[in-house]
Amino acid sequence: MDLWDRICTTLQTRKISTNDASERSSMELRLLYGVAYGQSWFGKWGYKFGRGSYGVTEDQYNKAINTLSTLDLNKIMAHFKNKRQGRVIHQIINRYRGFSETKLVTISDLLQFMLDFKSRANNTCSKHSSRKTHQCGSQTVDNPLSIATFVSSLGSTDCRWPPKRLENAIEVIFNLLNGSTDFVMSLGELRDGARQCIGDAGLIDYVLKSIEFLATGDQIVRRSVNPSTKLVEFTINHVAKRTDSSAESESATFLSSVAKFDSRWPPQRLEHVAKVVWNILREVKGIKNGKNGLSRQELRDFARQFVGDTGLIDYVLKSIHGSIVGNQIVCRSRNPSTKTVEFSIQDILDRSEVEHVVGLSGLESAFDVDGDVLFLYKNVLLGYPEYNPVSSAAGTVLDTKHFVKEWEIMEKMNDHLMTLTCRVLPSFDELETELTRPLPPGELVVVPPWITIGELRVVAQCSLRDTYCIMDRFDVRQVGGLRGIEDGRVLSCAVEPGAQVWVRGCGLDLETKLRYEGGPGNRTVDCVCGARDDDGERMVTCDGCHVWQHTRCCCGIEDDEPAPSIFLCRKCRG
Repeated sequence: MDLWDRICTTLQTRKISTNDASERSSMELRLLYGVAYGQSWFGKWGYKFGRGSYGVTEDQYNKAINTLSTLDLNKIMAHFKNKRQGRVIHQIINRYRGFSETKLVTISDLLQFMLDFKSRANNTCSKHSSRKTHQCGSQTVDNPLSIATFVSSLGSTDCRWPPKRLENAIEVIFNLLNGSTDFVMSLGELRDGARQCIGDAGLIDYVLKSIEFLATGDQIVRRSVNPSTKLVEFTINHVAKRTDSSAESESATFLSSVAKFDSRWPPQRLEHVAKVVWNILREVKGIKNGKNGLSRQELRDFARQFVGDTGLIDYVLKSIHGSIVGNQIVCRSRNPSTKTVEFSIQDILDRSEVEHVVGLSGLESAFDVDGDVLFLYKNVLLGYPEYNPVSSAAGTVLDTKHFVKEWEIMEKMNDHLMTLTCRVLPSFDELETELTRPLPPGELVVVPPWITIGELRVVAQCSLRDTYCIMDRFDVRQVGGLRGIEDGRVLSCAVEPGAQVWVRGCGLDLETKLRYEGGPGNRTVDCVCGARDDDGERMVTCDGCHVWQHTRCCCGIEDDEPAPSIFLCRKCRG
Protein backbone atom coordinates (compact mmCIF):
# COMPACT_ATOMS: atom_id res chain seq x y z
CA MET A 1 0.00 0.00 0.00
CA ASP A 2 2.88 2.39 0.70
CA LEU A 3 4.25 1.73 -2.77
CA TRP A 4 0.80 2.03 -4.36
CA ASP A 5 0.13 5.30 -2.56
CA ARG A 6 3.46 6.76 -3.69
CA ILE A 7 2.74 5.71 -7.27
CA CYS A 8 -0.67 7.40 -7.20
CA THR A 9 0.81 10.56 -5.71
CA THR A 10 3.65 10.65 -8.24
CA LEU A 11 1.23 10.19 -11.13
CA GLN A 12 -0.96 12.96 -9.67
CA THR A 13 -3.97 10.66 -9.35
CA ARG A 14 -7.15 12.53 -8.52
CA LYS A 15 -9.33 9.84 -7.01
CA ILE A 16 -9.00 6.13 -6.12
CA SER A 17 -11.74 3.88 -4.77
CA THR A 18 -11.31 0.49 -3.12
CA ASN A 19 -13.58 -2.37 -2.11
CA ASP A 20 -12.34 -3.31 1.37
CA ALA A 21 -12.65 -7.09 1.73
CA SER A 22 -9.39 -7.52 3.68
CA GLU A 23 -9.40 -10.18 6.39
CA ARG A 24 -7.03 -11.55 9.01
CA SER A 25 -7.71 -14.77 10.89
CA SER A 26 -11.35 -14.70 9.68
CA MET A 27 -11.80 -11.14 11.02
CA GLU A 28 -13.03 -8.37 8.71
CA LEU A 29 -10.42 -5.64 9.11
CA ARG A 30 -12.87 -2.85 8.27
CA LEU A 31 -14.74 -3.75 11.48
CA LEU A 32 -11.69 -4.51 13.63
CA TYR A 33 -9.76 -1.39 12.62
CA GLY A 34 -12.92 0.69 12.55
CA VAL A 35 -13.53 -0.06 16.23
CA ALA A 36 -9.86 0.26 17.21
CA TYR A 37 -8.81 3.31 15.22
CA GLY A 38 -12.06 4.86 14.00
CA GLN A 39 -11.26 4.11 10.37
CA SER A 40 -10.73 1.18 8.04
CA TRP A 41 -7.35 -0.43 7.48
CA PHE A 42 -7.06 1.66 4.31
CA GLY A 43 -7.67 4.75 6.42
CA LYS A 44 -3.95 4.79 7.25
CA TRP A 45 -3.44 6.03 3.69
CA GLY A 46 -6.28 8.55 3.71
CA TYR A 47 -9.16 6.45 2.36
CA LYS A 48 -12.53 7.59 3.71
CA PHE A 49 -16.18 6.60 3.42
CA GLY A 50 -17.17 6.32 -0.24
CA ARG A 51 -20.58 4.71 -0.22
CA GLY A 52 -22.33 2.07 1.82
CA SER A 53 -24.19 -1.04 0.75
CA TYR A 54 -27.78 -1.77 1.75
CA GLY A 55 -28.63 1.92 1.99
CA VAL A 56 -25.97 2.76 4.60
CA THR A 57 -25.19 6.49 4.63
CA GLU A 58 -22.03 8.23 5.81
CA ASP A 59 -23.84 9.57 8.88
CA GLN A 60 -25.02 6.06 9.82
CA TYR A 61 -21.52 4.71 9.35
CA ASN A 62 -19.95 7.39 11.58
CA LYS A 63 -22.56 6.81 14.30
CA ALA A 64 -21.95 3.05 14.18
CA ILE A 65 -18.19 3.52 14.52
CA ASN A 66 -18.74 5.84 17.48
CA THR A 67 -21.15 3.39 19.15
CA LEU A 68 -18.69 0.52 18.91
CA SER A 69 -15.46 2.34 19.73
CA THR A 70 -16.88 3.96 22.88
CA LEU A 71 -18.07 0.69 24.44
CA ASP A 72 -17.00 0.80 28.09
CA LEU A 73 -14.95 -2.23 29.17
CA ASN A 74 -16.58 -2.33 32.61
CA LYS A 75 -20.04 -2.43 31.01
CA ILE A 76 -18.90 -5.21 28.66
CA MET A 77 -17.77 -7.30 31.63
CA ALA A 78 -21.08 -6.59 33.40
CA HIS A 79 -23.17 -7.54 30.35
CA PHE A 80 -21.23 -10.80 29.90
CA LYS A 81 -21.09 -11.59 33.62
CA ASN A 82 -23.57 -14.46 33.46
CA LYS A 83 -22.63 -15.62 29.98
CA ARG A 84 -20.49 -18.59 29.07
CA GLN A 85 -17.74 -16.37 27.63
CA GLY A 86 -17.88 -13.89 30.49
CA ARG A 87 -15.00 -15.26 32.56
CA VAL A 88 -12.59 -15.39 29.63
CA ILE A 89 -13.55 -11.87 28.51
CA HIS A 90 -13.05 -10.62 32.07
CA GLN A 91 -9.60 -12.24 32.25
CA ILE A 92 -8.49 -10.92 28.85
CA ILE A 93 -9.54 -7.35 29.70
CA ASN A 94 -7.90 -7.39 33.13
CA ARG A 95 -4.72 -8.97 31.81
CA TYR A 96 -4.07 -6.32 29.18
CA ARG A 97 -5.21 -3.59 31.54
CA GLY A 98 -2.57 -4.75 33.99
CA PHE A 99 0.13 -4.68 31.36
CA SER A 100 -0.77 -1.29 29.89
CA GLU A 101 0.90 1.80 31.28
CA THR A 102 -2.14 3.91 30.34
CA LYS A 103 -5.69 3.41 31.49
CA LEU A 104 -7.79 1.28 29.16
CA VAL A 105 -11.39 2.50 29.37
CA THR A 106 -13.10 1.61 26.09
CA ILE A 107 -12.85 -1.34 23.74
CA SER A 108 -11.14 1.01 21.28
CA ASP A 109 -8.39 1.60 23.87
CA LEU A 110 -8.07 -2.14 24.46
CA LEU A 111 -7.91 -3.15 20.79
CA GLN A 112 -5.45 -0.38 19.97
CA PHE A 113 -3.17 -1.53 22.77
CA MET A 114 -3.42 -5.18 21.74
CA LEU A 115 -2.73 -4.49 18.05
CA ASP A 116 0.10 -2.05 18.82
CA PHE A 117 1.55 -4.47 21.36
CA LYS A 118 1.47 -7.25 18.77
CA SER A 119 3.34 -5.02 16.33
CA ARG A 120 5.97 -4.04 18.91
CA ALA A 121 6.37 -7.64 20.03
CA ASN A 122 6.90 -8.82 16.45
CA ASN A 123 9.51 -6.11 15.84
CA THR A 124 11.31 -6.94 19.07
CA CYS A 125 11.26 -10.68 18.37
CA SER A 126 12.44 -10.04 14.83
CA LYS A 127 15.42 -8.01 16.03
CA HIS A 128 16.19 -10.54 18.75
CA SER A 129 15.93 -13.46 16.35
CA SER A 130 18.09 -11.66 13.81
CA ARG A 131 20.79 -11.11 16.40
CA LYS A 132 20.51 -14.74 17.49
CA THR A 133 20.81 -15.95 13.89
CA HIS A 134 23.96 -13.92 13.32
CA GLN A 135 25.46 -15.00 16.63
CA CYS A 136 24.83 -18.73 16.29
CA GLY A 137 28.53 -19.32 15.73
CA SER A 138 29.32 -18.16 19.27
CA GLN A 139 26.76 -20.46 20.89
CA THR A 140 27.65 -23.76 22.50
CA VAL A 141 25.91 -27.09 22.50
CA ASP A 142 24.75 -26.24 26.01
CA ASN A 143 22.57 -23.47 24.58
CA PRO A 144 20.94 -24.73 21.35
CA LEU A 145 17.81 -23.35 19.73
CA SER A 146 14.56 -25.27 19.98
CA ILE A 147 12.81 -26.07 16.72
CA ALA A 148 9.95 -23.69 17.51
CA THR A 149 12.34 -20.82 18.22
CA PHE A 150 14.41 -21.68 15.15
CA VAL A 151 11.36 -21.70 12.84
CA SER A 152 10.09 -18.48 14.43
CA SER A 153 13.46 -16.80 13.84
CA LEU A 154 13.44 -17.86 10.19
CA GLY A 155 9.84 -16.69 9.77
CA SER A 156 10.70 -13.25 11.16
CA THR A 157 13.26 -12.74 8.38
CA ASP A 158 12.56 -12.51 4.66
CA CYS A 159 11.68 -16.20 4.41
CA ARG A 160 9.32 -17.16 1.58
CA TRP A 161 8.45 -20.61 2.99
CA PRO A 162 5.66 -21.13 5.56
CA PRO A 163 6.49 -22.58 9.02
CA LYS A 164 4.99 -25.99 8.23
CA ARG A 165 7.35 -26.53 5.28
CA LEU A 166 10.32 -25.43 7.39
CA GLU A 167 9.35 -27.88 10.14
CA ASN A 168 8.95 -30.67 7.59
CA ALA A 169 12.43 -30.00 6.18
CA ILE A 170 13.93 -30.03 9.69
CA GLU A 171 12.21 -33.34 10.46
CA VAL A 172 13.65 -34.88 7.29
CA ILE A 173 17.16 -33.69 8.25
CA PHE A 174 16.85 -35.17 11.76
CA ASN A 175 15.66 -38.51 10.35
CA LEU A 176 18.53 -38.67 7.84
CA LEU A 177 21.13 -37.98 10.53
CA ASN A 178 19.60 -40.58 12.86
CA GLY A 179 19.78 -43.12 10.06
CA SER A 180 23.40 -42.41 9.15
CA THR A 181 26.19 -44.80 10.18
CA ASP A 182 28.08 -42.57 12.61
CA PHE A 183 25.34 -39.98 13.00
CA VAL A 184 27.46 -37.72 10.76
CA MET A 185 26.74 -36.53 7.20
CA SER A 186 28.45 -33.98 4.98
CA LEU A 187 26.52 -31.05 3.59
CA GLY A 188 26.39 -32.62 0.13
CA GLU A 189 25.24 -36.02 1.43
CA LEU A 190 22.56 -34.44 3.58
CA ARG A 191 21.35 -32.27 0.71
CA ASP A 192 21.15 -35.23 -1.68
CA GLY A 193 19.30 -37.33 0.89
CA ALA A 194 16.83 -34.58 1.67
CA ARG A 195 16.07 -34.02 -2.03
CA GLN A 196 14.63 -37.53 -2.24
CA CYS A 197 11.94 -36.43 0.23
CA ILE A 198 11.71 -32.72 -0.61
CA GLY A 199 11.59 -31.44 -4.15
CA ASP A 200 12.46 -27.84 -3.33
CA ALA A 201 16.28 -27.62 -3.33
CA GLY A 202 16.11 -23.95 -2.37
CA LEU A 203 14.21 -24.79 0.82
CA ILE A 204 16.75 -27.50 1.74
CA ASP A 205 19.73 -25.18 1.21
CA TYR A 206 18.03 -22.39 3.18
CA VAL A 207 17.43 -24.61 6.22
CA LEU A 208 20.89 -26.23 6.11
CA LYS A 209 22.53 -22.81 5.83
CA SER A 210 20.59 -21.55 8.87
CA ILE A 211 21.27 -24.48 11.23
CA GLU A 212 24.04 -24.01 13.78
CA PHE A 213 22.88 -25.72 16.98
CA LEU A 214 19.37 -27.12 16.93
CA ALA A 215 17.69 -29.23 19.61
CA THR A 216 14.56 -31.36 19.89
CA GLY A 217 13.88 -33.61 22.84
CA ASP A 218 17.18 -35.22 23.83
CA GLN A 219 18.89 -34.71 20.45
CA ILE A 220 21.09 -31.86 19.21
CA VAL A 221 22.13 -31.21 15.61
CA ARG A 222 25.38 -29.31 15.14
CA ARG A 223 27.05 -27.94 12.03
CA SER A 224 30.86 -27.81 11.90
CA VAL A 225 33.80 -27.94 9.51
CA ASN A 226 35.80 -31.17 9.40
CA PRO A 227 39.46 -30.20 10.07
CA SER A 228 40.74 -32.96 7.75
CA THR A 229 38.45 -32.75 4.73
CA LYS A 230 37.51 -29.06 5.20
CA LEU A 231 33.93 -30.06 4.39
CA VAL A 232 30.88 -28.81 6.24
CA GLU A 233 29.42 -31.64 8.31
CA PHE A 234 26.29 -32.13 10.37
CA THR A 235 26.27 -34.35 13.46
CA ILE A 236 23.46 -35.45 15.74
CA ASN A 237 24.10 -36.23 19.41
CA HIS A 238 21.95 -37.69 22.14
CA VAL A 239 22.20 -35.75 25.41
CA ALA A 240 20.79 -36.28 28.84
CA LYS A 241 17.51 -34.62 29.51
CA ARG A 242 17.64 -31.39 31.44
CA THR A 243 17.13 -31.54 35.15
CA ASP A 244 14.14 -29.97 36.81
CA SER A 245 16.33 -27.12 38.01
CA SER A 246 17.48 -26.30 34.48
CA ALA A 247 13.92 -26.44 33.18
CA GLU A 248 12.84 -24.23 36.04
CA SER A 249 15.64 -21.80 35.22
CA GLU A 250 14.45 -21.57 31.60
CA SER A 251 10.88 -21.08 32.78
CA ALA A 252 11.98 -18.40 35.22
CA THR A 253 13.59 -16.62 32.32
CA PHE A 254 10.22 -16.76 30.63
CA LEU A 255 8.67 -14.97 33.59
CA SER A 256 10.45 -11.78 32.61
CA SER A 257 9.86 -12.08 28.87
CA VAL A 258 6.54 -10.25 29.00
CA ALA A 259 8.27 -7.27 30.58
CA LYS A 260 11.00 -6.83 28.00
CA PHE A 261 9.14 -4.76 25.47
CA ASP A 262 9.98 -1.04 25.70
CA SER A 263 11.65 -1.58 29.08
CA ARG A 264 14.49 0.60 30.30
CA TRP A 265 15.92 -2.27 32.38
CA PRO A 266 18.21 -4.90 30.82
CA PRO A 267 16.90 -8.49 30.48
CA GLN A 268 19.26 -9.80 33.16
CA ARG A 269 17.80 -7.50 35.82
CA LEU A 270 14.24 -8.29 34.77
CA GLU A 271 15.01 -11.99 34.93
CA HIS A 272 16.57 -11.66 38.38
CA VAL A 273 13.57 -9.81 39.82
CA ALA A 274 11.16 -12.30 38.20
CA LYS A 275 13.02 -15.16 39.92
CA VAL A 276 12.90 -13.31 43.26
CA VAL A 277 9.14 -12.78 42.97
CA TRP A 278 8.56 -16.37 41.89
CA ASN A 279 10.57 -17.79 44.80
CA ILE A 280 8.71 -15.60 47.33
CA LEU A 281 5.32 -16.70 46.00
CA ARG A 282 6.40 -20.36 45.92
CA GLU A 283 7.51 -20.22 49.55
CA VAL A 284 4.24 -18.59 50.56
CA LYS A 285 2.30 -21.25 48.64
CA GLY A 286 4.18 -23.96 50.56
CA ILE A 287 3.61 -22.32 53.95
CA LYS A 288 -0.08 -21.54 53.36
CA ASN A 289 -0.72 -24.73 51.39
CA GLY A 290 -1.62 -22.68 48.33
CA LYS A 291 -4.84 -21.26 49.77
CA ASN A 292 -3.82 -17.62 49.96
CA GLY A 293 -1.44 -15.29 48.21
CA LEU A 294 0.39 -12.12 49.10
CA SER A 295 -0.92 -8.61 48.75
CA ARG A 296 0.92 -6.39 46.32
CA GLN A 297 2.41 -4.36 49.17
CA GLU A 298 3.56 -7.45 51.07
CA LEU A 299 5.14 -8.94 47.98
CA ARG A 300 6.77 -5.60 47.19
CA ASP A 301 8.22 -5.34 50.71
CA PHE A 302 9.61 -8.89 50.58
CA ALA A 303 11.18 -8.25 47.14
CA ARG A 304 12.83 -5.05 48.40
CA GLN A 305 14.96 -7.16 50.71
CA PHE A 306 16.66 -8.56 47.62
CA VAL A 307 16.18 -5.75 45.05
CA GLY A 308 16.84 -2.09 45.76
CA ASP A 309 15.09 -0.61 42.71
CA THR A 310 11.42 -0.23 43.61
CA GLY A 311 10.56 0.98 40.11
CA LEU A 312 11.91 -2.24 38.68
CA ILE A 313 9.92 -4.29 41.21
CA ASP A 314 6.71 -2.42 40.36
CA TYR A 315 7.31 -2.94 36.64
CA VAL A 316 7.74 -6.71 37.03
CA LEU A 317 4.73 -7.00 39.36
CA LYS A 318 2.60 -5.26 36.77
CA SER A 319 3.83 -7.55 34.00
CA ILE A 320 4.09 -10.96 35.63
CA HIS A 321 0.41 -11.88 35.64
CA GLY A 322 -0.28 -14.99 33.52
CA SER A 323 3.33 -16.16 33.45
CA ILE A 324 3.84 -19.93 33.63
CA VAL A 325 6.57 -22.05 35.15
CA GLY A 326 6.12 -25.77 34.64
CA ASN A 327 2.51 -26.56 35.53
CA GLN A 328 1.96 -23.46 37.67
CA ILE A 329 0.79 -19.97 36.78
CA VAL A 330 1.23 -16.59 38.48
CA CYS A 331 -2.16 -14.96 39.06
CA ARG A 332 -3.02 -11.45 40.11
CA SER A 333 -6.51 -10.80 41.47
CA ARG A 334 -8.43 -8.43 43.71
CA ASN A 335 -9.47 -9.78 47.11
CA PRO A 336 -13.27 -9.27 47.39
CA SER A 337 -13.03 -8.69 51.15
CA THR A 338 -10.05 -6.35 51.49
CA LYS A 339 -10.27 -4.89 47.93
CA THR A 340 -6.49 -5.21 47.67
CA VAL A 341 -4.52 -6.68 44.79
CA GLU A 342 -3.06 -10.11 45.61
CA PHE A 343 -0.54 -12.37 43.90
CA SER A 344 -0.51 -16.14 44.11
CA ILE A 345 0.73 -19.27 42.34
CA GLN A 346 -1.93 -21.68 41.14
CA ASP A 347 -1.66 -25.14 39.67
CA ILE A 348 -2.79 -25.51 36.05
CA LEU A 349 -5.55 -28.08 35.80
CA ASP A 350 -6.78 -27.40 32.29
CA ARG A 351 -4.11 -26.12 29.93
CA SER A 352 -6.58 -25.32 27.14
CA GLU A 353 -8.51 -23.01 29.44
CA VAL A 354 -5.33 -21.16 30.35
CA GLU A 355 -4.59 -20.51 26.69
CA HIS A 356 -7.69 -18.30 26.48
CA VAL A 357 -6.38 -16.27 29.39
CA VAL A 358 -2.66 -16.01 28.82
CA GLY A 359 -2.47 -16.99 25.18
CA LEU A 360 0.23 -19.63 25.47
CA SER A 361 1.41 -22.20 23.02
CA GLY A 362 4.14 -23.92 25.00
CA LEU A 363 6.69 -21.71 26.76
CA GLU A 364 7.73 -19.67 23.74
CA SER A 365 4.85 -17.14 23.64
CA ALA A 366 3.88 -14.74 26.36
CA PHE A 367 0.81 -13.44 24.57
CA ASP A 368 -1.42 -14.92 21.92
CA VAL A 369 -2.66 -11.50 20.91
CA ASP A 370 -4.25 -12.77 17.70
CA GLY A 371 -6.22 -15.38 19.64
CA ASP A 372 -7.37 -12.84 22.22
CA VAL A 373 -8.38 -10.31 19.56
CA LEU A 374 -10.28 -13.01 17.66
CA PHE A 375 -12.08 -14.03 20.85
CA LEU A 376 -13.20 -10.43 21.51
CA TYR A 377 -14.11 -9.96 17.84
CA LYS A 378 -16.39 -12.99 17.71
CA ASN A 379 -17.94 -12.73 21.17
CA VAL A 380 -18.15 -8.98 21.77
CA LEU A 381 -18.37 -7.26 18.39
CA LEU A 382 -20.39 -10.00 16.67
CA GLY A 383 -21.98 -11.80 19.60
CA TYR A 384 -23.15 -9.14 22.03
CA PRO A 385 -25.88 -10.57 24.30
CA GLU A 386 -29.56 -9.85 23.75
CA TYR A 387 -30.83 -6.93 21.70
CA ASN A 388 -28.30 -4.16 21.73
CA PRO A 389 -27.23 -1.33 19.41
CA VAL A 390 -23.83 -3.04 19.24
CA SER A 391 -25.06 -5.77 16.88
CA SER A 392 -26.78 -3.26 14.60
CA ALA A 393 -23.73 -1.00 14.58
CA ALA A 394 -21.42 -3.91 13.71
CA GLY A 395 -23.69 -4.82 10.80
CA THR A 396 -23.60 -1.22 9.55
CA VAL A 397 -19.80 -1.17 9.58
CA LEU A 398 -19.61 -4.53 7.79
CA ASP A 399 -22.01 -3.21 5.15
CA THR A 400 -19.60 -0.37 4.37
CA LYS A 401 -16.97 -1.69 1.99
CA HIS A 402 -16.31 1.13 -0.45
CA PHE A 403 -13.72 3.72 0.54
CA VAL A 404 -12.28 6.57 -1.49
CA LYS A 405 -9.18 8.72 -1.42
CA GLU A 406 -9.03 12.04 -3.24
CA TRP A 407 -5.90 14.02 -3.92
CA GLU A 408 -6.02 17.77 -4.04
CA ILE A 409 -5.15 19.24 -7.40
CA MET A 410 -1.68 20.69 -6.94
CA GLU A 411 -1.26 23.88 -8.89
CA LYS A 412 2.23 23.91 -10.33
CA MET A 413 4.23 27.03 -9.67
CA ASN A 414 4.75 27.83 -13.33
CA ASP A 415 4.22 31.22 -14.91
CA HIS A 416 3.94 29.61 -18.33
CA LEU A 417 1.10 27.13 -17.57
CA MET A 418 -2.21 27.14 -15.68
CA THR A 419 -4.41 24.20 -14.66
CA LEU A 420 -8.19 24.34 -15.04
CA THR A 421 -10.99 21.84 -14.36
CA CYS A 422 -13.56 21.62 -17.15
CA ARG A 423 -16.97 20.09 -16.51
CA VAL A 424 -20.00 19.68 -18.74
CA LEU A 425 -23.17 21.48 -17.71
CA PRO A 426 -26.09 19.64 -19.40
CA SER A 427 -29.33 21.37 -20.21
CA PHE A 428 -32.27 21.28 -17.81
CA ASP A 429 -34.15 18.75 -19.95
CA GLU A 430 -31.13 16.42 -20.12
CA LEU A 431 -30.71 16.50 -16.34
CA GLU A 432 -34.43 15.96 -15.72
CA THR A 433 -35.08 13.09 -18.11
CA GLU A 434 -31.81 11.45 -19.13
CA LEU A 435 -28.82 12.14 -16.91
CA THR A 436 -30.27 11.02 -13.58
CA ARG A 437 -27.03 9.73 -12.09
CA PRO A 438 -24.17 11.85 -10.72
CA LEU A 439 -22.21 13.59 -13.45
CA PRO A 440 -18.58 12.62 -14.10
CA PRO A 441 -15.82 14.70 -12.52
CA GLY A 442 -14.29 17.50 -14.51
CA GLU A 443 -11.29 17.00 -16.76
CA LEU A 444 -8.00 18.71 -16.03
CA VAL A 445 -6.54 20.81 -18.79
CA VAL A 446 -3.16 22.50 -18.63
CA VAL A 447 -2.95 25.52 -20.91
CA PRO A 448 -0.75 28.58 -21.35
CA PRO A 449 -2.27 31.64 -19.65
CA TRP A 450 -2.11 33.71 -22.83
CA ILE A 451 -4.53 31.57 -24.89
CA THR A 452 -7.93 33.02 -25.66
CA ILE A 453 -11.41 32.00 -24.49
CA GLY A 454 -12.14 30.60 -27.93
CA GLU A 455 -9.00 28.44 -27.82
CA LEU A 456 -10.00 27.17 -24.37
CA ARG A 457 -13.29 25.87 -25.82
CA VAL A 458 -11.35 23.82 -28.36
CA VAL A 459 -8.98 22.41 -25.71
CA ALA A 460 -11.88 21.49 -23.41
CA GLN A 461 -13.80 19.89 -26.28
CA CYS A 462 -10.86 17.67 -27.28
CA SER A 463 -10.24 16.60 -23.68
CA LEU A 464 -13.87 15.65 -23.06
CA ARG A 465 -14.19 13.80 -26.39
CA ASP A 466 -11.06 11.77 -25.64
CA THR A 467 -12.34 10.74 -22.20
CA TYR A 468 -16.09 9.97 -22.40
CA CYS A 469 -17.95 7.86 -24.95
CA ILE A 470 -21.09 9.90 -24.38
CA MET A 471 -19.18 13.01 -25.52
CA ASP A 472 -17.59 11.48 -28.60
CA ARG A 473 -19.30 14.10 -30.81
CA PHE A 474 -19.78 16.81 -28.21
CA ASP A 475 -19.47 20.34 -29.55
CA VAL A 476 -18.59 23.00 -26.94
CA ARG A 477 -20.49 26.21 -27.67
CA GLN A 478 -20.06 28.21 -24.49
CA VAL A 479 -17.81 28.47 -21.43
CA GLY A 480 -20.07 28.97 -18.41
CA GLY A 481 -19.63 32.22 -16.50
CA LEU A 482 -17.86 33.84 -19.44
CA ARG A 483 -20.94 34.56 -21.51
CA GLY A 484 -20.73 37.87 -23.22
CA ILE A 485 -16.96 37.88 -23.18
CA GLU A 486 -15.52 37.84 -26.68
CA ASP A 487 -13.65 34.76 -27.82
CA GLY A 488 -10.51 36.80 -28.42
CA ARG A 489 -10.16 37.73 -24.74
CA VAL A 490 -6.97 36.41 -23.10
CA LEU A 491 -7.77 33.59 -20.66
CA SER A 492 -5.62 34.85 -17.75
CA CYS A 493 -7.60 38.10 -17.76
CA ALA A 494 -10.89 36.25 -17.18
CA VAL A 495 -10.07 33.10 -15.16
CA GLU A 496 -7.89 32.46 -12.12
CA PRO A 497 -5.42 29.54 -12.18
CA GLY A 498 -6.91 26.35 -10.67
CA ALA A 499 -10.50 27.48 -11.30
CA GLN A 500 -13.36 25.19 -12.35
CA VAL A 501 -15.09 26.16 -15.57
CA TRP A 502 -18.36 24.77 -16.91
CA VAL A 503 -18.88 24.24 -20.61
CA ARG A 504 -22.13 23.85 -22.51
CA GLY A 505 -22.80 22.52 -25.97
CA CYS A 506 -24.64 19.90 -27.97
CA GLY A 507 -24.04 16.43 -29.31
CA LEU A 508 -24.23 14.27 -26.17
CA ASP A 509 -24.82 10.65 -27.23
CA LEU A 510 -27.65 9.83 -24.83
CA GLU A 511 -28.36 6.51 -26.60
CA THR A 512 -25.01 4.88 -25.92
CA LYS A 513 -24.89 1.97 -23.50
CA LEU A 514 -21.63 3.41 -22.16
CA ARG A 515 -23.38 6.40 -20.69
CA TYR A 516 -22.47 5.44 -17.12
CA GLU A 517 -19.46 3.82 -15.57
CA GLY A 518 -21.53 0.95 -14.13
CA GLY A 519 -23.25 0.02 -17.40
CA PRO A 520 -26.41 1.00 -19.26
CA GLY A 521 -28.15 2.03 -16.04
CA ASN A 522 -31.61 0.96 -17.20
CA ARG A 523 -32.42 -1.17 -14.15
CA THR A 524 -34.66 0.25 -11.45
CA VAL A 525 -33.52 -0.34 -7.88
CA ASP A 526 -35.97 0.22 -5.04
CA CYS A 527 -35.07 -1.87 -1.99
CA VAL A 528 -36.61 -1.74 1.47
CA CYS A 529 -33.18 -0.86 2.92
CA GLY A 530 -33.28 2.44 1.08
CA ALA A 531 -30.92 1.58 -1.78
CA ARG A 532 -31.85 3.27 -5.05
CA ASP A 533 -28.81 2.26 -7.05
CA ASP A 534 -26.70 -0.81 -7.68
CA ASP A 535 -24.28 -1.02 -4.74
CA GLY A 536 -22.51 -4.21 -5.83
CA GLU A 537 -24.44 -6.53 -3.49
CA ARG A 538 -26.47 -9.46 -4.81
CA MET A 539 -29.92 -8.51 -6.07
CA VAL A 540 -32.96 -10.21 -7.54
CA THR A 541 -35.53 -8.70 -9.89
CA CYS A 542 -39.26 -8.91 -9.32
CA ASP A 543 -40.93 -10.97 -12.07
CA GLY A 544 -43.92 -8.67 -11.84
CA CYS A 545 -42.68 -5.07 -11.82
CA HIS A 546 -39.02 -5.77 -12.73
CA VAL A 547 -37.72 -3.72 -9.81
CA TRP A 548 -34.43 -4.91 -8.32
CA GLN A 549 -34.01 -5.58 -4.59
CA HIS A 550 -31.36 -7.16 -2.37
CA THR A 551 -31.88 -10.86 -1.77
CA ARG A 552 -30.85 -10.34 1.85
CA CYS A 553 -33.44 -7.61 2.39
CA CYS A 554 -36.46 -8.96 0.54
CA CYS A 555 -35.98 -12.72 0.94
CA GLY A 556 -33.72 -13.08 3.94
CA ILE A 557 -31.33 -15.10 1.77
CA GLU A 558 -27.61 -14.78 2.41
CA ASP A 559 -25.08 -14.57 -0.42
CA ASP A 560 -23.98 -18.19 -0.08
CA GLU A 561 -27.57 -19.44 -0.53
CA PRO A 562 -29.28 -19.87 -3.93
CA ALA A 563 -31.61 -17.11 -5.10
CA PRO A 564 -35.29 -17.93 -5.79
CA SER A 565 -36.10 -18.90 -9.37
CA ILE A 566 -39.35 -16.92 -9.23
CA PHE A 567 -39.68 -13.80 -7.10
CA LEU A 568 -42.47 -11.32 -6.49
CA CYS A 569 -41.93 -8.22 -4.33
CA ARG A 570 -44.34 -7.24 -1.57
CA LYS A 571 -46.26 -4.84 -3.78
CA CYS A 572 -46.84 -7.44 -6.47
CA ARG A 573 -47.75 -10.11 -3.93
CA GLY A 574 -50.28 -7.73 -2.38
